[in-house]
Amino acid sequence: MRIGCHLSVAKGFTKTVQTAPELGATCFQYFTKNPRGFRGAKPLDRNDAARGKALMKELDLVAVGHTPYLINLASPEEELFNLSVDALVQDLVIAEARGTYGVVVHCGKHKGNGVEFGIDRMHQALRLVLEKNTTQGVAILVENTAGQGSELGTTLDQLLTIVEPFDEDQVGFCFDTQHAFAAGILDPQNPTQFSGFDNPEYMTRLQAIHFNDSKVPFNSHKDRHELIGQGAMELEMLGQIINDARLEKIPFYLETPVNNEHEYKDEIRVCRNLLR
Repeated sequence: MRIGCHLSVAKGFTKTVQTAPELGATCFQYFTKNPRGFRGAKPLDRNDAARGKALMKELDLVAVGHTPYLINLASPEEELFNLSVDALVQDLVIAEARGTYGVVVHCGKHKGNGVEFGIDRMHQALRLVLEKNTTQGVAILVENTAGQGSELGTTLDQLLTIVEPFDEDQVGFCFDTQHAFAAGILDPQNPTQFSGFDNPEYMTRLQAIHFNDSKVPFNSHKDRHELIGQGAMELEMLGQIINDARLEKIPFYLETPVNNEHEYKDEIRVCRNLLR
């Protein structure tokens, strides 16, 4: 089973690939560019990307990119909508150059215009991205949300509706445990009974799992991650998820609030100790 964590690429992608196995990670996630902005991103270093890609293959690692938080594919504002589309197109190029199989993007926010408007807007955005996309083998992975404000993607029905018009090899899913817990769709008593895990349409598209504990209670609609076993979800619940046989082929990525990346070594060890 692949278990890894989110790592910085500030010192270069190749350095990140080298760091992952030192932490016990067999997969990793990285930000494609500044997570809190669109502008001022460093140009892609294709030589570094090629070296990192080759090293990933040698070390038997896999990775996903994660888009900036400011991307909003459901935005009613034309400027932000267009910036979001172009940023995601660019992120797919970066991911392809680095040999990473997907790019995670949060479901958008409708900003008070309603769920139907927001989903329609996401359809428009994803169509534009795919029309402009020149890459091969990199999927857009839509991530479920905690339901803060006007966020979409808090229910299975919304998630399936968002991806329905698109081929499964182009648009898939990333499942975040903390977001699902905070959104009220991951039952603390029966977490493996999340309806998506029994839905063939969902499971054929599920390509990544963000494995996070929660600082906030069930159904609180806040995005607040916690270290594994130190939050409201507790080890028993998290253990049930990580041992679900339906998920054993899907990479698990930690996004827990460590003080520095080296602490992920302990977090990964905790996760592996949960495996039966």
